[in-house]
Amino acid sequence: MNDWLLTYGSYLLIPFIAGLAGWGTNWLAIKMTFYPLEYVGRFPFGWRGVVPSRIAKFASGLVDTTIGRIGGLHAIVETIDVDEVKKYLLDYATPMIAEAVHDLMREQQRVLWENLPAPTKKLVFQVVEMEMREGIDEFMEDIRDHYARLLDLKELVVTKCEERPGLLNELAFACASKELSFLVYSGAFFGFAFGIAQALVWFFLPQWWVLPFFGFLVGSLTNWIAIQLIFRPLEPEKVGPWVIQGLFLKRQKEISGEFSRVFTEDVLTAKEVVHTMLHGERSERTMAVLRSHISRIMEDRLIVQLVTQAAVGPEGYADLKDAALDKGIKYVEEAAEDSGFNRLQAQRIQEMMRERISSQPPDEFQELLRPIFKEDEWILVAIGGALGALAGWAQLALLFGERVIANGVNMG
Repeated sequence: MNDWLLTYGSYLLIPFIAGLAGWGTNWLAIKMTFYPLEYVGRFPFGWRGVVPSRIAKFASGLVDTTIGRIGGLHAIVETIDVDEVKKYLLDYATPMIAEAVHDLMREQQRVLWENLPAPTKKLVFQVVEMEMREGIDEFMEDIRDHYARLLDLKELVVTKCEERPGLLNELAFACASKELSFLVYSGAFFGFAFGIAQALVWFFLPQWWVLPFFGFLVGSLTNWIAIQLIFRPLEPEKVGPWVIQGLFLKRQKEISGEFSRVFTEDVLTAKEVVHTMLHGERSERTMAVLRSHISRIMEDRLIVQLVTQAAVGPEGYADLKDAALDKGIKYVEEAAEDSGFNRLQAQRIQEMMRERISSQPPDEFQELLRPIFKEDEWILVAIGGALGALAGWAQLALLFGERVIANGVNMG
């Protein structure tokens, strides 16, 4: 028995080593797809994860495909309850009107404001509040009518993902954690299967290149096969008593819910929308809309003009309007940070996205994740193959090195 183990035990180890190599190369492939978030090393001997190094491309593709195919920005805007937003802004702004007007006038025209009678100040507060109610209503209608000119959804998503390099990873893990785990652990299964074939070939054909060659096959094919099983076949197919479909596609409803949740809670928030509109590439258009509504509030009522324009002159009046614009921007940004308001709007958009993504045909739905693996897939397969070949050389040296030397295995 001991002699048999001494003679053939090394052959029995080959499938287990191949399984470990398959698991290891697939694990490394996943790590290299998503990590590191920043470039590590010195070019050309360095690496940055495939996803972090292509943030703008993947984020843009996400908007063009997944978001675009469910209706894009138009579908999102139509989902928002504009009346609810108006009410929230009014409820948020009304208690601050007196304070905002008081601070504004003290900053711009302190002497004039301090010398106004209390009844006049009170009247100004009342008029501004009344104008504010009408102004918010008109402002929201203006935003709804011209949202496509004021907000670039692609800019919002790309900017947010670039600010947080790990955000696309979070989206991928939330959607495909099970598939990524399958990709890793299936490497052990396929590696073990290849290892059995490897041991048999090595037993009958003990040539120096057999173990490295099969190691290359283990490292490259286990990753490639697992990816194919995740996304193929697109449609359910009956094979004997079984119905098979790509693992990712079989979980379409579940994945749609997870993607919609993360996207609305971490990417498309009211805070990010407001920030992009006020500071993004189209911010001048938003400022023009805000400026026109603030000017209307200050000019439509005679009492406001009497207290401002007639008292401070044209130049002072222009400065006052600019200060009012700055104050208005500040309050809009503060209102957009309210977590309760963000959560309520996110729930509506999330439900819309979940329903529409879950009803997509499989060839469109797979684009939620497929581009991540398709991009530079050949690099990951090649690296897996190289590492597998190294594992084959290690098997040759550690398990059969002495036998090769003693028995003179054919090296030709």
